[in-house]
Amino acid sequence: MAGDRWQGATTDRGKPRIYIQQYLDLKLPEERYKQICREMELEEPFSEEAATAVMEAFVEDLDDGSQCDSVHFHRGDGMVVLMTVVSFPYSQATYDRLMAAYLAKKALGQAE
Repeated sequence: MAGDRWQGATTDRGKPRIYIQQYLDLKLPEERYKQICREMELEEPFSEEAATAVMEAFVEDLDDGSQCDSVHFHRGDGMVVLMTVVSFPYSQATYDRLMAAYLAKKALGQAE
């Protein structure tokens, strides 16, 4: 047992979760970005905190299981670009199918 601190806790273990990571650049006209910040009641739109809040709201609205951590932003030519790396869970069944296909190709000498 892990100790008294964890009394009543339960755990589940299984196959590792597989996450795909992709970069995500969200490009908005500067005025639209500022309007979104006002709607979200963000006082300093050109801060890393505001950029993160806007990107997190966008990722949440995608509703695909994506998650993001840090967000960087670039501003110029009337545009704002929010840049992050998103990760999202990959279905175990899909991963198993892709791995089986890879192993079959490898057995035939066709894999990279």
